[in-house]
Amino acid sequence: MLLLDAAFDVPFDDSWFDPEPDPSTPGSAEVSPDEQRRLRRKISNRESARRCRIRRQRHLEGLRAESARLRSQNRDLASRVGALAHRCMLVSRANHRLRAQSAALSRRLIELHRLVLLRRVLTMAAPAPVASHSGFGGVGYEQALASLLA
Repeated sequence: MLLLDAAFDVPFDDSWFDPEPDPSTPGSAEVSPDEQRRLRRKISNRESARRCRIRRQRHLEGLRAESARLRSQNRDLASRVGALAHRCMLVSRANHRLRAQSAALSRRLIELHRLVLLRRVLTMAAPAPVASHSGFGGVGYEQALASLLA
């Protein structure tokens, strides 16, 4: 039993039991074999219960440590999730803004493409430029086209 005590680093207190009977006390001169067996079993059971309590205490300490570690890990993960959610929101806003810009630029490109086609059609159908201030010929035409492109 002393070997087990050394393994658990807990001193064994056997002061409550004296295996040698005290001859000075009346009626205890001799202990029967059945009584010795009963006392040994009692000692063994108490020692077994003590070891069980120690094992249970160590197991409980391990569970508490694991619980603290998992709580800490959970806080860290929750913090990371919050940071990622914020970043996702920022990226989503930027994406929305870029899509709006892309749509505006696409509309502008279509508008410019139409103006280029209109210019080609007008230059092909227009008579030779005449210096007049009315109609689409000459300087007036160029100014009208420039105002459409602006």
